[in-house]
Amino acid sequence: MKKFLVALIALVGFVSLLDYATAWERSYLWSWEPLGFGVGTFFLIPLFIMIAFWFAVIIGIVYFVKWIMATGKRQETESGETALDILKKRYAKGEISKEEFERIRQDIQ
Repeated sequence: MKKFLVALIALVGFVSLLDYATAWERSYLWSWEPLGFGVGTFFLIPLFIMIAFWFAVIIGIVYFVKWIMATGKRQETESGETALDILKKRYAKGEISKEEFERIRQDIQ
């Protein structure tokens, strides 16, 4: 992610410098463009910003969904009872026999 951002910043900087470097060719023309920063390579910067924005939004949504899913899993495990604990309670209450307990325990583990 860090390498991507560095590459994106370098690309935007390169495009800006390229537009500024070619501006001297257009500066002698009568124009409303300040130093040629009009239609040229400079229009790519808002495009890159828009792409970076939507990329950040999508990444944010993915991490939000992961966080919601992790929170739900945490709440399930915080109840404290695992399948083996429930099996031991059922065996202690006499709901299942020793053979059933051993067979189910083998399946769980």
